[in-house]
Amino acid sequence: MTWHSRWQKAKSFTRFVIRRFLADECRQNAASLTYTTLFAVVPMMTVLFTILAAIPSLKHISVDIQNFIFSHFLPDTGVKIQNYLSDFSTQASNLTLVGVFMLFVTALMMLITIEKAFNEIWKVKQPRQSVMGFLRYWAVLSLGPFLLGAAFAVSSYLTSLKVLSDAESLVGSVFPGLQVVPILFTALAFSLLYIAVPNCRVPVKAGFQAGVFSAILLEIAKNIFTFFVTNFSSYQLVYGAFAAFPLFLLWVYLSWVIILLGVEVCRALTLYKEEHQNNRHPVLALLDVLQLFYRRQLEGQTVTDIEAMHVLGKHEVETWTLFVDILLTQRIIQKTESGSYVLARNLENVDFWTFYQSLPWPLPQPQDFERLHEDDNWARALAPRLLAVHDFSREQLQLPLARILAVN
Repeated sequence: MTWHSRWQKAKSFTRFVIRRFLADECRQNAASLTYTTLFAVVPMMTVLFTILAAIPSLKHISVDIQNFIFSHFLPDTGVKIQNYLSDFSTQASNLTLVGVFMLFVTALMMLITIEKAFNEIWKVKQPRQSVMGFLRYWAVLSLGPFLLGAAFAVSSYLTSLKVLSDAESLVGSVFPGLQVVPILFTALAFSLLYIAVPNCRVPVKAGFQAGVFSAILLEIAKNIFTFFVTNFSSYQLVYGAFAAFPLFLLWVYLSWVIILLGVEVCRALTLYKEEHQNNRHPVLALLDVLQLFYRRQLEGQTVTDIEAMHVLGKHEVETWTLFVDILLTQRIIQKTESGSYVLARNLENVDFWTFYQSLPWPLPQPQDFERLHEDDNWARALAPRLLAVHDFSREQLQLPLARILAVN
């Protein structure tokens, strides 16, 4: 692949992500999540430090880990906010068992809100309602502190090497990538969100790539934000002592924009196809999805959202949500506990005409068969029958309107 073709592919992919980011109203969702964060940040911090306290090796360094979190996820101007949140979190740690339970529930509600935003991007309508959903939330709350603790350990090690210049240069020459390890753990934390939170199967590779993208973009945004706040301080004349709060809100909003953009990148990495496939008639596209279900039933396997959307391609993928509703309503498919789908009926007992009567679209026209995909061999076998129906309908209905209306 030449550099020109790679550049064209990168531009096409970027346009696809930006279009989806705007169409999915990610900016509005980021604003909603910012509002939710104001109420959930203290419970999340309390749960985080409670889990850290339960880890013997991290119990005595929770304050240092807190400083690490704020230094890596907040710009340098967030010191006041850090002090306020630390005081709130300390007071919350003195609550009774009922109070701690309510804080934990609030933290879970925050993750449920995040899942809703992620599901909207992935076009998944049903949230998790089973025990597996709770276990996934618990995994996010539990593994997050481990990743942050590991990132802190590497960061502390690198900081200690600054005292010994020879050791620092030696490590830098032997392990040149060690200094980016904290960012890597941040990427792992994002990857955990992208893979575990949506109510669909997300490929690990795509989730990790999106996590790395978001971690790097967050680091760049943090540096730009710090530069802007440091060099353009006129906002302090307006807000005075309260200047830290609007800055904190703005930073939380930007962070959610980056996180949701990472979800779009993750989805695009999974679904995007460079091939310029045609946008088929909805009935033909739906039948193509049904063929996937039919093949998987013969193999004794299930179908995931991503596999079905991959069959549709980037131009037809937005119809998947409607297709799922139709197939579930007709009880042709059903959803499993794992979140995938299986055929619920024997297709030998479902005739095409009866199935078509429940669809909101007309029959495909002759020109629709000119936009088939290369592997739509089943559609080419169906084409003569539908063309015969079209010719018969034209023969029967090709008469003047006056003759129809003249009948008393």
